[in-house]
Amino acid sequence: MKYRYNFDSNDKEKKKKIIFIIVTCIVIIIFASFFFRNSSNKVISSISSVISKPFDIVFESTSNFFSGVSSYFANNKKVNEEKEKLEKEKSELKYRILESEKILEENNSLKKMLDIKKQFQHFKIQLGSVIYREHDNWTQTFQVDIGSKDGVALNQAVVHEDGLVGFVSNVLEDRCTVTTILDPSSSVSVNISTINEPAILQGDLTLKSKNRLKLTFIPIDAEISISDMLYTSGLGSTYPNAIPVGKIIEVVNNKNDTNRYAIVEPNVNIRTISEVGIIIN
Repeated sequence: MKYRYNFDSNDKEKKKKIIFIIVTCIVIIIFASFFFRNSSNKVISSISSVISKPFDIVFESTSNFFSGVSSYFANNKKVNEEKEKLEKEKSELKYRILESEKILEENNSLKKMLDIKKQFQHFKIQLGSVIYREHDNWTQTFQVDIGSKDGVALNQAVVHEDGLVGFVSNVLEDRCTVTTILDPSSSVSVNISTINEPAILQGDLTLKSKNRLKLTFIPIDAEISISDMLYTSGLGSTYPNAIPVGKIIEVVNNKNDTNRYAIVEPNVNIRTISEVGIIIN
């Protein structure tokens, strides 16, 4: 009968025990070095310091690493908070700017209205703002935010600080429609400043987009020239006398020509105004 002995297994067990003992000793030595490195015995203290030094370095490096990671996330959070704060301040600033611009526009509008009232102080004037403009190729009208409750009625003259705008063509309780002198259906009896004779100023389909008017029925023997001023003649019941209307910028055909006419630039840039006055009386 043959017997087999497992020497390899015994050797492995011995090796494990030896490794365990070595590791245990090393751990004990390490802990002892940390414990005795502040010893009053210089030799023991020096040896303990030498043994524990590498572990101090590793511990310090690990601590610095995790501290750096923690600091990174803390700084990142702080940056995000600052960013959110700046975005909020930016939004608030934009809102304040818009509010300031709105107040400035309102102040400018009030100033223009006061200028209109001052210019026509000898009339009873009701002031209003343009709230809607017609956008088509045929008419030239807009709506104003005052109506019958404010004393507005049909065919009342509408003016701006610089002169005539048109007349009231439709009235509701809280708004009205103004047909401007640029409208092709509009006509105004005017006097030419240099000769004090009447002619007819009309809206023209081809000229209205350029903010221009057509002066017709000019007296045959009248001497007219560029820069002559035009004022309402007071004829008819719509427009009072002597309201500035515009100036001649071009004369077409010659004196004594029955087809003679002139191109007129209105005093008021009707296509851009925002405030008007309506002559109530």
